[in-house]
Amino acid sequence: MPACIVCGGRDWRPLPDPLPARSITTAGRIVDQPLGKAQCTSCALVQRTGAGLLARTDFYEKRYSFYHRPGAERFDRGRYAAMAAWIAGVLPGAPGRVLDAGCGRGWMLQAMQAALPDSRFQGVEPSEEESENARRLGFEVVTSRVGSAWQADEAFDLVYATNVVEHTDSPVEFLAALGHLITPSGRIVITCPDATLPNQEMMFADQNFSLLPAHFEALASGAGLRLLEWRPPPGEVSLRDKQLIVLGRPEAGPPGLPPPAPPDAGSLYDRRCDYLNSWKRCERRLASACAASARAIHFGTSTWGFLLAGYCPAYWDLVTTCTIDGGTGQFLGKPVADTDELRVQAGDVVVLGVDPDKQASFARRFEPAGATCVTWADLIVR
Repeated sequence: MPACIVCGGRDWRPLPDPLPARSITTAGRIVDQPLGKAQCTSCALVQRTGAGLLARTDFYEKRYSFYHRPGAERFDRGRYAAMAAWIAGVLPGAPGRVLDAGCGRGWMLQAMQAALPDSRFQGVEPSEEESENARRLGFEVVTSRVGSAWQADEAFDLVYATNVVEHTDSPVEFLAALGHLITPSGRIVITCPDATLPNQEMMFADQNFSLLPAHFEALASGAGLRLLEWRPPPGEVSLRDKQLIVLGRPEAGPPGLPPPAPPDAGSLYDRRCDYLNSWKRCERRLASACAASARAIHFGTSTWGFLLAGYCPAYWDLVTTCTIDGGTGQFLGKPVADTDELRVQAGDVVVLGVDPDKQASFARRFEPAGATCVTWADLIVR
């Protein structure tokens, strides 16, 4: 078994696989591998131990695009704006040079530029396609992984990485590489899922680690950095499962808010198992509800839809169409239609493939049409 990337231990408690030989990535790609995750008995880290790490292939260079889904831009731009405001709010001043490590197609760069208009921005991104998309927005972007052959010509006052560290094969090496890119007084800001409570981020095959806040003290030390501050999520719903970490060189300023102590490992393991098993309960409910419907309509094209398609295949096989406002195109092999043009009616079953916290409000939208609305928020244990 591999060593834990936080404490070095090799004693693991396997977590249940939703399906024995199938999982899905954050880019909506189904892979013929189990999710393969386990919890470290010493520090409660979740690590992908039962399958190969996609970060050790050309997945991010050739096969990754988080944005190829209908409606992505409308949803993600608002989330990036909230993320940028969150990051800008922890900085001691306006940075001169800023690097986005893992910049995707540049939407986060645009949001950060709006939040920090006097800063100069650059991106680094392994995906060839997304690097070119970001360049079309006017940004200087290097197509490379952080820590590989690329070296910056000049140090940065701020390096930030949003939802990247959990995808790497070595968070310590990734953070150490970022540390080599900052000025002596520079800052590294990391945002990533907070694993204190089980959440959807644990379900993706390309996310290799689920990190507790306390884990960043060890990771920072191993990378030759200092943990300066930890922040819980702001009020924005789309960021509620995130955490923000500020790192600097050892000689950087005094530390701020420390991370909270880790929860009890035994109860956390039980909650994680229940969360993973809840997707089997979802499949049974959704497939049963759709079995005799005139039309089985899936509402939503977000990453929640990825999870339902990936881990509830008996349900997904019954879906006739997906729908969102202004929808068009395809979503995981299903046609996407505009909700107004689809004209939901009596006899239809509408499965709300959206954030569990928003399902009740969406259900009220479809009920007047006489359709049967199916929710599953009560099955997901958090």
